[in-house]
Amino acid sequence: MATKTVKLGDISVKAIGYGCMGLSQAYEPCSEEQSVRTLNAILDMGYDHLDTAALYGFGKNEELLKKAIGHRRSEYFLASKCGLYRDASGKREINGRPDVLKQTCDDSLRRLGTDCIDLYYLHRIDLNVPVEESLGALIDMRAQGKIRFIGLSEPSPETLKKALGICSIAAVQSELSLWTRQPNVAVSELCEQSDITFVSYSPLGRGFMGGIVRDMSTLGEKDIRHTMPRFQGNDFKKNLEKLDQLTLLAVEHDLSVAQIALAWVIAQGDHVLAIPGTRFEDRAKENLDAASAVVSENVISKAASILSPESIIGERWSETILREVDSEQFRFS
Repeated sequence: MATKTVKLGDISVKAIGYGCMGLSQAYEPCSEEQSVRTLNAILDMGYDHLDTAALYGFGKNEELLKKAIGHRRSEYFLASKCGLYRDASGKREINGRPDVLKQTCDDSLRRLGTDCIDLYYLHRIDLNVPVEESLGALIDMRAQGKIRFIGLSEPSPETLKKALGICSIAAVQSELSLWTRQPNVAVSELCEQSDITFVSYSPLGRGFMGGIVRDMSTLGEKDIRHTMPRFQGNDFKKNLEKLDQLTLLAVEHDLSVAQIALAWVIAQGDHVLAIPGTRFEDRAKENLDAASAVVSENVISKAASILSPESIIGERWSETILREVDSEQFRFS
């Protein structure tokens, strides 16, 4: 089967891209040596779209890309993000003020060792700054040649509609997977209507659908999943029962659970692509192969039924994080 591709900006990329975040934060520590090896390996195996952000490792992830594959810059479409970084005290902060965004971009260009970022997302909508002002900064960056295309991450449908009245939006990046569909299915549908690429982050449910994590006590104490309700206590145990059912389906069809999960994501439309991340080369190859795997509509439908949001216990984030995210504001209105 031919490899599925999706339009992103002005080119077509494979329907499976690579999310770089996990190399620098959130999960198990990854050595620089292993990260460099992994990044070169994914390019060798055919990945052509890499996604990073100023937030990841507070700049270290962007620096890693420069060190590891900066000399191969022509081989990949590069996406990064602003608007979610650190404040003066060094803590994580959502800040959509134009001057902050412009400085973040300049710093990212330096860290990445490039003169232009292909796709630059507003990582989070600052609920205290009009989106028109934040997007104005990205419009200026684009006019100056610092970025080529503008994207949004986790916007509500209302914010996306407002943004489209201000400038062209090339891509929207939001969480979309078998176990996280709303509110982002509605956003994806709006993207399809507006000729916008939808980029699914965490398409494997923070590694849940990778099938490795079955005992939370084996994870480092700083692993981000300890803060997520779906990975806690009896809720996690119940969710694993659903994963076991999905595993049986995967084995029956000679696929991995991850490949079925990714197949569901990219089957959501010709405008949808996924950016799973992993530090393991064999897992990266398995994920990339999902772009060309033959997975029947019947299997995809069964997977959607087994691991549906309705069957999963727990929110995707803590309430503190949910209250920060524009796409989740319908919960608190």
